[in-house]
Amino acid sequence: MGLVDKLNALKRDHAISMHVPGHKNMTIGNLEQLEWSYDKTEITGLDDLHSPDGVLLELNNLLSKKEPGYNAQAMVNGTTTGILSAVHALKDDVEKFLIVGDAHKSVYHALDLAGVSFEKVNFDNLLEMSVGNTAVLITYPSYSGRAPSLPEVIEQVRAAGGTVIVDEAHGAHFGITGRFPQSALRHGADIVIQSYHKMLPALTGASVVFTKEQALHNRVMKYIDHFETSSPSYLILASIELAHQFYNDFEDEVFFQKRAELIKSLEHRGFSVTKADDPAKIVLNIEGVSPYLLFDALNRKDVYSEMVTEEGVLWCLPLFHEGDNYPLESLSGRLDELTLVEDVRNEVQEDLSFLLGRPAVRAVVPYPPGIPLIHEGERFTEEVIKSIIHKKSYHVKIEGIEENIAYYKVDDA
Repeated sequence: MGLVDKLNALKRDHAISMHVPGHKNMTIGNLEQLEWSYDKTEITGLDDLHSPDGVLLELNNLLSKKEPGYNAQAMVNGTTTGILSAVHALKDDVEKFLIVGDAHKSVYHALDLAGVSFEKVNFDNLLEMSVGNTAVLITYPSYSGRAPSLPEVIEQVRAAGGTVIVDEAHGAHFGITGRFPQSALRHGADIVIQSYHKMLPALTGASVVFTKEQALHNRVMKYIDHFETSSPSYLILASIELAHQFYNDFEDEVFFQKRAELIKSLEHRGFSVTKADDPAKIVLNIEGVSPYLLFDALNRKDVYSEMVTEEGVLWCLPLFHEGDNYPLESLSGRLDELTLVEDVRNEVQEDLSFLLGRPAVRAVVPYPPGIPLIHEGERFTEEVIKSIIHKKSYHVKIEGIEENIAYYKVDDA
């Protein structure tokens, strides 16, 4: 089956999205306004994304109004481009980078490419440190929707002469109303990168980088010019404008009403529902049932979740709104028909004991969420190997593990 055939099959089966992107199979937001004929290049009148002075400058100025005091730049290559550019913009000005929280692999790719030193710390440790001339890169919120308090951290780092970068890929909707957590923009971070496509109704790849000072903005733009495609998608750019309009116009009454009804119906069916700081993220479990088994059962009913881990099945809820077309009724019917098979694991688990104590030749990254279990050069521990075997037994996609297995099997031959 080819890619187009597979995509058509998902459409034919009326697949239900509890994952990114935030338009949820075009049922949320206003993307029906887009037309395929909008797929243009930089012809006269459509400006230049790398040096905007026309309609794309107007778009950036519109985006900058999200929080006064910031410059904004629309991007089509996702938040990865923003992270690469932010790290490179600061690499010659700071002594080192501090990485706070479970960072996405793109953060470590940026650090590797820039050739800079870094240290991983948690929020509590950061508050006790003398950061000095460092760049502090914070992942906020976490993939699962945890949003720790930022004001004290940002204030302390900036007061000490440090620079704060926030990977806010999963928080472009923050601050959409007062019942959602506030964005790092509100708290004065120096650079904030948001994936508009993850939780807002925009096309995949839609992202925006915000910078607090013009000089810093210019340095970041230098590297965006290096890393971003010179053939940007005007469909993605147009979707950013529509998503920004959605953000400005959003009212949360329908969202919280439908969210409450959905959670109640899940609990009535025997699910336990763990809520997050982000109201649009929930984690599902059923007592006595492996989350991986539950994830697989939902897939078989064409209900697709964002991620599964040992903690449960993560759902990214739609930003329900007046007039949305999200198929809640169909979801309810499929949940009623849910059947749990006994197990979905491989019966024979792979022996990876030969990796113990050896340095990884490639980072090992379960995807999603894209957070490394072990970085290149770090040594495999019993705990890491046990986690890899467990995930592989449930068919979890793990980037980099096969390269490590092949390398050391050849080495032992």
